[in-house]
Amino acid sequence: MIVIRQTTADDIGNIYMHLNLNYVEKYCKNHEEEQKKSHERWYSFLINSPSYAMFTVEDLQGAFLGIVKFELEEDFEGAEISLYLAEGIRGRGYSSTIVNASIEELKFKQPTLKYIVAYILEENERSIICFRKSGFQFMGQIDYRGIEHLLYMKTLN
Repeated sequence: MIVIRQTTADDIGNIYMHLNLNYVEKYCKNHEEEQKKSHERWYSFLINSPSYAMFTVEDLQGAFLGIVKFELEEDFEGAEISLYLAEGIRGRGYSSTIVNASIEELKFKQPTLKYIVAYILEENERSIICFRKSGFQFMGQIDYRGIEHLLYMKTLN
């Protein structure tokens, strides 16, 4: 069982530790404290911005499993989803459940939503499978932030 809830400032430490720390330790040696503060500022911004919605994923004992971030369009009719899972849960079959549960949470907060999009790198086979299982349809290839991505979309009722 998983729990999806609104992300708060209290989650930033877990987000950094489980999702960012390995990268920082590998690529930002000698700048770890600076990177930690930068990540704290960034996640604080996301949590408090009306243009984003973030949900923390936990197990029933409250152990951190990941986050789901939505970037909302200005008219609040569409959103872009990003899924970030801790290593311990990857590949265990929970991702499509997490995607769909987080979309339901977002629909409750933003009832005007009509669709969700996901931009996925072609080599990210696990994400492609996850979003297909979650009801997303392949819409084609698109240049997204300067890199070729596969565009998937889910229309909401």
